[in-house]
Amino acid sequence: MFKITTITSAILALAATSVLAQETQKLERIEVTGSSIKRVSAETSLPISTVTKEDIARSGATTVQDLVQNIAASFGGNVVANNVGATGGASTANLRGLGSKYTLVLLNGRRVANFAFGNSPVDLNSIPLAAVERVEVVRDGASSTYGADAVAGVINFILKKDYQGAEVTWTEYKSDKTGGNVSNINAAVGFGDLAKDRFNVMITAGKEEIQALKARDRPFATSAVVPALGINKASPRDGIPNLNFTDTLGNKYTNVNPLRYTGCNSPQFALVVLDAKRCGTDYVKFIDLIPQQWRANFSARGVLQLDSDNQLIFEAMHNRDRVQSYYSPAPYTDPKFAVRYPTNGRFYPKTITLPKGMTLTATPAKPYTMPDGTVLTQDTVLANDLVVTPASSIGGNWRTVAGGGRSDITETQTDRVLVGAKGTLAGWDYDTAVVFSQNKGEIFFGPGKFSYAKLFPALQSGAINIFGPQDATSQAVLDGTLIKGRQQAANSKSTEFDFKVSRDIVELSTGPVAMAVGFNARKENLEQISDAVLASGDEVGGGGSVPGVTGGRKVYGLFGEVNVPILKELELNLAARYDSYKNDFGTSFNSFSPKASLRYQPTKDLVLRGSIAKGYRAPTLYENLRPLTTDNNTASSYNDPIRCPAGKALPDSTFTDPAYYVGALQDECNVQFNAGTAGNPNLRPEKSRQFSLGMAFSPLKELTLGLDYWNVSITDPIQQKSELQVMNDPNTYKDFILRYDPLNDPNQLKPIPGSQDNRFPIAYVFLPYDNTGKFYASGLDFSAQARTKLAGLGAFGLSFDGTMFLTHGYQYFATPKVSDLGRFKDFGAAPRWRHSLTGTWSKGMFDFSLTNNFTNSYEDFTDPDLVNGTTYPASRRVASYSTWDTQFGLKPTKSLTLSVGVKNLFDRDPPLSRNTLAFQTGYDSTYTNPVGRQFYGRINYKFF
Repeated sequence: MFKITTITSAILALAATSVLAQETQKLERIEVTGSSIKRVSAETSLPISTVTKEDIARSGATTVQDLVQNIAASFGGNVVANNVGATGGASTANLRGLGSKYTLVLLNGRRVANFAFGNSPVDLNSIPLAAVERVEVVRDGASSTYGADAVAGVINFILKKDYQGAEVTWTEYKSDKTGGNVSNINAAVGFGDLAKDRFNVMITAGKEEIQALKARDRPFATSAVVPALGINKASPRDGIPNLNFTDTLGNKYTNVNPLRYTGCNSPQFALVVLDAKRCGTDYVKFIDLIPQQWRANFSARGVLQLDSDNQLIFEAMHNRDRVQSYYSPAPYTDPKFAVRYPTNGRFYPKTITLPKGMTLTATPAKPYTMPDGTVLTQDTVLANDLVVTPASSIGGNWRTVAGGGRSDITETQTDRVLVGAKGTLAGWDYDTAVVFSQNKGEIFFGPGKFSYAKLFPALQSGAINIFGPQDATSQAVLDGTLIKGRQQAANSKSTEFDFKVSRDIVELSTGPVAMAVGFNARKENLEQISDAVLASGDEVGGGGSVPGVTGGRKVYGLFGEVNVPILKELELNLAARYDSYKNDFGTSFNSFSPKASLRYQPTKDLVLRGSIAKGYRAPTLYENLRPLTTDNNTASSYNDPIRCPAGKALPDSTFTDPAYYVGALQDECNVQFNAGTAGNPNLRPEKSRQFSLGMAFSPLKELTLGLDYWNVSITDPIQQKSELQVMNDPNTYKDFILRYDPLNDPNQLKPIPGSQDNRFPIAYVFLPYDNTGKFYASGLDFSAQARTKLAGLGAFGLSFDGTMFLTHGYQYFATPKVSDLGRFKDFGAAPRWRHSLTGTWSKGMFDFSLTNNFTNSYEDFTDPDLVNGTTYPASRRVASYSTWDTQFGLKPTKSLTLSVGVKNLFDRDPPLSRNTLAFQTGYDSTYTNPVGRQFYGRINYKFF
């Protein structure tokens, strides 16, 4: 699919030689991503993958996210689907699978403001795919040129420029199932010839709509209960809750569902069996696999040719994005507002049926009295259903199913304005600009969002039915407790000035010595404002109190680069950058990033090259400034390791007071616990070391082969403590599990870190930001391009882009290394192999392409609490994922181009996976597409 220019001078020298053989001309000096030196294209030696506009059209990609997911070296980035039930709707790139924060995303060679919400880097959704001319991917560290974040590599989106004419493109994508359809229309107009008119103006605009895809519409992802995988992730927080009450005979009950005796038969409430007495909610029935999305974009570029060597440049871009995602109805979980349905409530049940198979807890000291007067003094399993009469107020962890699924609406706007100049002055090539970039947005409460302050008194009064469907009166009361309006606003801004110059400074017998120097100054600001409901934590089932974040900093950078031809066949390139961060808070810091590379070309057909570098990543403003919050949720569900070991709750007889019963105040088995997080103003920059060795070989004019070994390690990474790390090894990380005394501290004012007292439930799992541990990865990049013409048959082409990972993993402080190569661990899985292979054919007005995208199998996620050797084995493999895309094009006239295609030609479902770190269940959404087979048609018409 991609044209891997593994850009070494071997490949480009051959191309240049071919051109010069036909016509002697002066080769133009061009800009190359990853270098500050303008140079003749045949001289460059950087490992770059170039995705051309033809590649983009041929891929059938609907968004920049789709395009990036097909890069073999990129996997595990955030996708919009992963934001269902989370903040915002950002998509991110992730070269080498080390984390999106280590991939620098550029637009026309310069930075773009980070996503305003949470801690996301640049949102790929903010870049309009229709305006992209090409994409250059640097597969090597580039901090010596760009500074922070360019650790794993750089992805530079280069927009169309110097365009003359007018065209419109309309594309429709239709799934052969329900959901996931896409409609896209964009237009471009340009006028002015730089050579004749001394100016050029180009304007593009576009709009795109993506239809939501519901989990219920895809069998592989329609349920949280997947017997084939041995998992039951149904939540014990139900629309008809598991009840806590006392009957008329003084017997006490916890977590008994009134519908368990029916087998939890209630499709309306999506109930499923959890155990002998509880039901759970199959929350997946309510969620989106892909949320509804709407985007509109506008860009403009103007160039004024001052003279033959100098230009003034103006660029502007405006992008609007709207994402609405639906997810499970809100669980009513805050123990400060615990449900206690009154005995005089109009929906109070006359009787409750206990299911057969349920264990009645009894001891000689605390006997159980049967309705017939029989007294039990030991635990007894019911042989038949038993009807009892409740006498106390009734508690339970309720879910607002009657209010429908929750929904968030995120609206973001990305603006970018550049005023600059470039050209040649006194023999120096210069490039300078002032760039303003911002991403701002608002998140609104959608349907299904309720207020504790409004809902609590309605529940306590008995006006709302927690035992079954609402009637008209109670539904009206429930609807009156909905939250409407805005919940959060945010703005991430960057204002930057840069200036660089380059030229050949001396001519040696082996060739010219070229150098570049430059500097930049950048001001970054982040403001996240929580409106009253979000700030107070009043949202039912929300993330608790979310305080605002405000701060800024200044960044100053000096950089230089020199390219020295030691021999005619051997070049040495040295680059270095010094950055100084001046924070408005906490500590400031400096960083120095050097890089050295060699290129050796013993013959015109072969190039050998190598590099060694240091890089860094600066802490984000969010990582520095986020206040402590303790009411967020863990991403996945877990069992309390002390009070619910291996998923089995400690029996009531373990405790001397009912306040300590498991489940008395909150669910503790197979639930999302509260998670505490805090920023750190004293974070240090992360440091990286990388080196690479590579070659490019062109044995035939029509064939180019590339091979690169790369190795990167990152020390002092800034990260939240992993919830998998803590909950899968609670003995080692017990200090990060805070508990509370429900009898003496029910409002959790004094949580206790590290407590092993089995009377105390979990208050929250503490996952702070810190500099700790290490990440590492290494591998081989393969590339091949072949093209030939056969008389009478047309032109044939083949392009291959593959990555083999040799090592990949992480290390926590003072612990052994953990490899996630080919296995799912704390940060996901690193597949050993990924590739993209494209074959093309063209003749006259016709063209055809066939593309295969492949990701290797890996060892699946394992929850140690569920391992039983049969339905949930300790080890299972996620199958490989291979899809085929095809496209046929027809150009009957100079102005009209027609294309039809199929994505996922053989309708391959994502392979089954036990991964449950997102709301989606049954597959891994980070690298697969749940839509399935999708047909599309495209019409492009050029007016002049």
